[in-house]
Amino acid sequence: MMTDRMHNLSLQWSWIPCFLFLIALTPPSLADSHATAESPPTILLASAEKALLPIVVREDCDAIVLAAAKDLQEYLQKISGAPFTIQEAAADFDGSQPGIVVGLETSFPNRPGRQPFDDSGIGPDQYLLCSTTNQLYVLGSTPMAVENAVWGLLHRMGYRLYFLTDTWEVVPDQPKLSIAICVTEKPDYVTRQAPRGAPWSDRALWARWKTRNRLNSSYSLSTGHAYGNIVRRHQEAFSAHPEYFALVDGERRTGPNAKFCISNPGLRQLVVDHAVATIKANPRLKSISMDPSDGGGWCECDQCAAVGSVSDRALTLANDVATAINKLGLGPKHVGMYGYNQHSPPPNIKAHPNVVISVATAFIRGGYTVEELVEGWQRQDAVIGIRDYHDVFAWSHDLPRKARGGKIDYLTRTIPWFYEHGARFMNSENMDSWGANGLGYWLTPQILWDVDNAQQVDDLIEDFLTGAFGEAAAPMRQFFQLLNQDSVSVRSQEDVIARMYRYLDKAQQLTSDQQIHARIADLILYTRYLELYQTYRVSKGSARQAGFEQVWRHAYRIQDRMMLSTVALCQRDRFRDSAVNVPAEADWKVPEEENPWKSSEPFSTDEIQDILAAGIKANQPTVLDFVAQNYSDDLVPANQLNLAPVAKGRYDNRNRGTQRVHTWLPKPKSTLELQVTGGLIKHYRDRGNVRFQLHAQAEATLDAVDTDNSVPPDGIQRTVRLTSPYSGLHSIEWNDGSDQTQVVWPADIPWTVRSSIEEPMRLGGRWDLYFYVPRGTKIVGGYTDSTKGELHDSEGNRLFDFSEMDSPGYFSVAVPSGQDRALWKFVNSRGSRMLMTVPPYLAPSAETLLLPREVVDADHEE
Repeated sequence: MMTDRMHNLSLQWSWIPCFLFLIALTPPSLADSHATAESPPTILLASAEKALLPIVVREDCDAIVLAAAKDLQEYLQKISGAPFTIQEAAADFDGSQPGIVVGLETSFPNRPGRQPFDDSGIGPDQYLLCSTTNQLYVLGSTPMAVENAVWGLLHRMGYRLYFLTDTWEVVPDQPKLSIAICVTEKPDYVTRQAPRGAPWSDRALWARWKTRNRLNSSYSLSTGHAYGNIVRRHQEAFSAHPEYFALVDGERRTGPNAKFCISNPGLRQLVVDHAVATIKANPRLKSISMDPSDGGGWCECDQCAAVGSVSDRALTLANDVATAINKLGLGPKHVGMYGYNQHSPPPNIKAHPNVVISVATAFIRGGYTVEELVEGWQRQDAVIGIRDYHDVFAWSHDLPRKARGGKIDYLTRTIPWFYEHGARFMNSENMDSWGANGLGYWLTPQILWDVDNAQQVDDLIEDFLTGAFGEAAAPMRQFFQLLNQDSVSVRSQEDVIARMYRYLDKAQQLTSDQQIHARIADLILYTRYLELYQTYRVSKGSARQAGFEQVWRHAYRIQDRMMLSTVALCQRDRFRDSAVNVPAEADWKVPEEENPWKSSEPFSTDEIQDILAAGIKANQPTVLDFVAQNYSDDLVPANQLNLAPVAKGRYDNRNRGTQRVHTWLPKPKSTLELQVTGGLIKHYRDRGNVRFQLHAQAEATLDAVDTDNSVPPDGIQRTVRLTSPYSGLHSIEWNDGSDQTQVVWPADIPWTVRSSIEEPMRLGGRWDLYFYVPRGTKIVGGYTDSTKGELHDSEGNRLFDFSEMDSPGYFSVAVPSGQDRALWKFVNSRGSRMLMTVPPYLAPSAETLLLPREVVDADHEE
């Protein structure tokens, strides 16, 4: 965490609007910051295109330090217009030589603030930025810390590399450059590989971006799948001892994802010997991975069962290795392992103090939440890391707000929470999806460096908008609000595209800066991808294939702009759509000169403007003809309205994930009896028991009044009984870890599900459910995420057919005369219907429907 005992940074430059909040954005970083004086002196670095100080390095400095000094030389010249020189300092440098001193803290013992850096904890990287009357010290505890110091200094001077390409670089223009500063900084997260770059991406661009955003660390935590490499390195031993492999279905299972028979003493000794030999061969290694191979196939022998759960077994082997490599006298060594897949549940044994568990935020087994995993592994003394997923193309398809890396609220909530609960390592999978997620990608390093920046995210976003778009910041603020922060996440795709095009058009008109125009052009081409994607998704037959081809061609043509996950889209994913294909002559591996789909021809300015004009014309923002109404969640039975009886509706009582239903218990100590079958998807039966919670409105806390975790995922029906000491409104929630569970509800107990913009229903399958239209309602309006089903009034008249919609979006239906104060019905529906003008509550009948108290009171008739 950063503090600033003595920080009086003063730069004189023309780029004042952005600088006004730079100090808040990049505060110093150590709770025990060191400083040399209460008010550090101002030192002039350059004036009138003349460098006033040389850059000083030790003649025997590390290659990383020298490269950092050269970076500083290059960018100080770009900022000030003054050519800086690099001079070598002798080993007996006494601190009297004027200059910008760059190097290891130990190389310059006469620096200001002679106290040694804090060397506690795992991460050794920290740095000092301190001005004297004739020197500016840029010192680090490690070569990588020196690199971070250089870019931390340039960041304070206004330098930014927001996205990957040169288009998104900001270099301020300041001929007269001065600074007064004395701070030490240290990152909150030891490793910060988030985002880290897709494996097929442009590695040079990613390396540059990570360096300039201080993502590099001198500590490297190894966590990759390790078992396969151990087998390959010791093939002869495994061939001689097939019993080292896991016993699965009566056979010793070999192959690239094979597991070990961890109860076998010979196997464990081989793995320990492998780890010891690895460390001895490279004593500078900070860690070694003992993460299992991917997938299932764990040993089924009795001896392994006696060792414990899958997590117990994997941790037992990791503990053995950690014990052995830390007896070598080569300094502290860590063993890295994921908390992932079948070894994600917390173990029943303690972890060695040097075992680091990077908890995965997806592919979780046992029905746990991420928070429960973090807390569970920490209770067993594991050092905590996080394996997150900023973006996976198969999940997001580069659409707005579909990936975690583009959800600002997710980043600002989770990164500090993980840190507060002990996490000090972070790595996250991502794509080249800078169009959808670029802002979140840039914010992530700022928060990983100092988690307090999560509280300053509005200032960070303002830094981005002002720095990247200057006088065009206002419409771009709306653009990125829509792209990364819009709480109305159910906007139709046409509405999103229409608004994006219009914001970009307005931004263009506000600036003549060609660099800003280039950034806007990148985003126009990303918006065009969304438009093409939408056309493809709503098409069928030959039109769908043609639409897919247009998406493919566009993604390939703009690949150098890094707005899209081009390789994933064109080569690896195919959208997972069996209705489309890439012909052999257009295969990704076919060279461009022979490939009819490939063209790297740059988009001209005129082409981009034509795309913008056509996009504005073709896509219209949604203008709703209704006003959304707010209703309370104080629900009461609808039977007080004496509504006409209706035929019972239907719903699929087999659902996945978290479900929430409202009910009404007639008296205190009522028992709700449910028939529950868990584990309906056999290959997901490792998600843990089905977990029920009963909540009462009368209870002021968030605690459940009763719980039940007794139903295992085995496909056998069981009875769950939940009792409340209260009468009246209750809600019941259950979670099966995204296996599938059947819950049979008692016929005489109300059953109502909420479906609003904020809380959409999550029912699967087809359903027919009723909702209430209050007295005086003129329009039934809402949003649908599916085009399946119809809407009927209380007399059974079909008023709306969702299949006639081109795509999911808003719907609006006028209420015929005499059809208010009545039950309407969604018929043969799929997906969610989110009600916006009437109470957002659905039920199978009038007898089971609950409604807001104010609606029942207003419409009640004696």
